[in-house]
Amino acid sequence: MKKIFLLILVSFAAFAQTAESYRLKAATHFENGRFKEAASTLTLALKLNPKDVKALRNRAVCYEKMEKFDLSVKDYLELAKIDPSGETLGAIGFDYLVLEKYEESRKYLRSAIALLPKEINFRYNLGLSYQYEKEYDLAINAYDEAIKVAPYHTPSLISKTRCLLRLKKYDVASSLVDSFFLAKRFDTEMLLFRGDIKQHFGSIEAALSDFSRALAITPDDLILLNRSADCLEELGLFDEEVAVRKRIISAMITQGETKEYQAISYLALGIALNSVFLWEEALENFSKSISLDSSSAIVYFYRSMVKAKLKDHAGACEDLKKAQELNPSEAENYEGFFADTAEFEEFYGVCFPGV
Repeated sequence: MKKIFLLILVSFAAFAQTAESYRLKAATHFENGRFKEAASTLTLALKLNPKDVKALRNRAVCYEKMEKFDLSVKDYLELAKIDPSGETLGAIGFDYLVLEKYEESRKYLRSAIALLPKEINFRYNLGLSYQYEKEYDLAINAYDEAIKVAPYHTPSLISKTRCLLRLKKYDVASSLVDSFFLAKRFDTEMLLFRGDIKQHFGSIEAALSDFSRALAITPDDLILLNRSADCLEELGLFDEEVAVRKRIISAMITQGETKEYQAISYLALGIALNSVFLWEEALENFSKSISLDSSSAIVYFYRSMVKAKLKDHAGACEDLKKAQELNPSEAENYEGFFADTAEFEEFYGVCFPGV
């Protein structure tokens, strides 16, 4: 009997040691960025002890690192049966937020806030859940509650400002942005917002200054680059606009933007090049835009314009008719532009003989 008892003790000791060894091995994988291997190792630990709190939590984190949020929330929900702490409930709320299940997210975030009322990220994520559903007033209320807990929480201040701008409450947004900088704080996104507000109120040069300052810190930010280019266009600084739009093209390709985005960017560069009389280069960019998206009437219209300037009247006429075909509601306006512009008199006579 004594030998059997000792055997049982030994087997339990081996069990505990094996489960711990799996966790240690998983920790090594995690520290080296091998999240898939870490999750697989923790799965072995959980087979030995399905209620292993550390293994469940750590595997959920591994799944989050792999962006498998459906699996991570499943682990957290199982963990909540054993450890219904604020951290666990908050993690469930975050994962549901990423999965775009906003009602479920709010349910768990509110429970987490009740347990940990000073945890700022739970309140911030609650605001995001409303913001993503375009419930901007409710989002602002949630951000205000977060700011009460942490007055200088930058993500909440930024997101609140964004919601105010979505609601077109420019004066309120302006006051919030100004107070942010008066507190001697700095953030490139707040510079972007301040530039947007100035642009809205017609202070284009001041807006450009803010966008340029932000670009000095994040030189490849496409939003800032486009805002700067738009300001330069509005100010009639077309040479500078061309330079910025070329930067947009370079950053766009590097960042792997969609074909639709690329088509629009090539179109914008072509228009800027047309403004500085670089018609051959403009033509090249309009053609690149069309190769990416051949459904846009406006690109064909602009390409017809530069082809006409380059005396390719047949090609220009073909493009003009394509633009009219794609957008029949603007067909008369497209033709009228060439009919009413002296520069295109020769082209118009070729394309519309006898009119």
